Amino acid sequence: MKKTSLTFIFILQLSLPTLLLAYENVAGSSDHPLISPYPGFYIQSYAKHDYDEAAIMVGKFDKNKTTAKIKSIEGKITNIKYQNKKRDMNVSVIQLYRNYEKALKKLHAKFFLACRGKDCFLNKSTDFGPYIGNWYNKMPLIYKGFNSSFGFEFGILSAEIPLKNGKKIFIMITVGVDNPNKKRTLLMSFIEPETLNTDKVAIGSPDDIQAGIDTSGKIELRGIYFDHNKSTIKSKSIRTLKIIASYLSANKNRKFFVVGHTDNTGSLKHNITLSRQRADAVLNALVNMGINRNQLSAKGIGPFSPNSPNKTDEGKALNRRVELVQN
Repeated sequence: MKKTSLTFIFILQLSLPTLLLAYENVAGSSDHPLISPYPGFYIQSYAKHDYDEAAIMVGKFDKNKTTAKIKSIEGKITNIKYQNKKRDMNVSVIQLYRNYEKALKKLHAKFFLACRGKDCFLNKSTDFGPYIGNWYNKMPLIYKGFNSSFGFEFGILSAEIPLKNGKKIFIMITVGVDNPNKKRTLLMSFIEPETLNTDKVAIGSPDDIQAGIDTSGKIELRGIYFDHNKSTIKSKSIRTLKIIASYLSANKNRKFFVVGHTDNTGSLKHNITLSRQRADAVLNALVNMGINRNQLSAKGIGPFSPNSPNKTDEGKALNRRVELVQN
């Protein structure tokens, strides 16, 4: 009898820390500085991306088409899933919804969608929760795959918020009751649009250059940096220039064009001139490293051969480049 009692106590002692740990924030997580969590909630799931794509819901859910209008945004992304720590926590969904609605208004939010329950549907539904919950779980860009099983009580808030630095951030918050355990759940997605720094990926070796030439007859010279709107090569480009020079020295019998490209910002004349000046700057830098000038020819074609549409900052960044093209 005593042995059984001791065993029971031992099991209880092991299980209590486990239960307590279950209510701690997941490792590596943190609240977003823009909006605080509701008291009594902990971070169950967390994901942060320096640059990725995510989506927010900007229109009501159409039950007949099983879809809703969404807005996809690229940039810095933080996704957080909160749950309350106590199953009998006395907080209603509307209480959570109104608190976050008020918080967003204080941040001068421009709302795309602010709805609760049936009001989130174009077509009214008597069993609306599972419909929208299942749709969420099938949309990998919304919350980056954080699943939830909302019951009948839920609310959605999605908005654009201006920041003090002149930028903006997109937010989507869903509050609700998770079906399996009846806990209150908060799903949050914060997306801060940014221009992708494509210069982070540079040429690593002469083999990279050869692979590009073999595949398409050209290679983008990533890792060469210029002052803004100028043809002055920055000192941090030296490593990439040395790799290019090494490749050219090993292929002295082959000739190449150094071709400069720009986006479409500014006048055509300016872009043609700038693209040629940047190509000349790269050619001269390589000649100064011992490459025969007769092996290279500099050309500037401005915005005439874009890699991407010039409709966004990201697209324009991809179009500003210098290429080595086999002659």
